Amino acid sequence: MEEKFKDVLDKDEKIIKVLKPNKKRYYKSFIFPWAIPIFWPHALMLLVLSGFTLPILIAKAYKKSYFAYTNKRLIVRSGIFGVSFNSLEYKDITATSIDVGMFDKDGKTGSLKFVSPSVHAGKPISFSYIENPYEEMKQIKEIIDANK
Repeated sequence: MEEKFKDVLDKDEKIIKVLKPNKKRYYKSFIFPWAIPIFWPHALMLLVLSGFTLPILIAKAYKKSYFAYTNKRLIVRSGIFGVSFNSLEYKDITATSIDVGMFDKDGKTGSLKFVSPSVHAGKPISFSYIENPYEEMKQIKEIIDANK
C-alpha cells in the first residue's frame, strides 16, 4: 500500500504505516441516513436522478481512500474520479481527538482527528473509520511528540 503515496513523499520521507478505512463501517456511513423514513423521498429522487450510480461512486471512493503517517507528516489519500492528497505536518498539529460513534462497535473502529488552525482553515484532517483507533492514536502521538 505504500506505493499509493510514492508521488507525494519527500526524498528523505519514510512511511511508518498505511491505514485503510474499515469497509463495513465506511459503507454504513452512507447507508444510515437513507434508513430514516424522512429521507426516503430524497433517496428515491437521488436514485432516479443518479441512475443507480451512487453505490458505484461510493465503491470508487472507498477504493482510493488511504491514510498514512510518515516520519514528517500525516497524509490522506482520497478521490472518486481522480486522486487527491491532503497532508498535515506534525509541527503544525495543535489538537487531536478520537471519535467513536454508535456504529463503531465498542471502539473497534473510529476516526482520528488532527487539528491545526493555520492549515486548511482550521478544518481537521481525519483518518476515518479505522480499526483500533485508540492504539493508532497512541502510536501517532508518540511521533507527534518526537517531532515537536
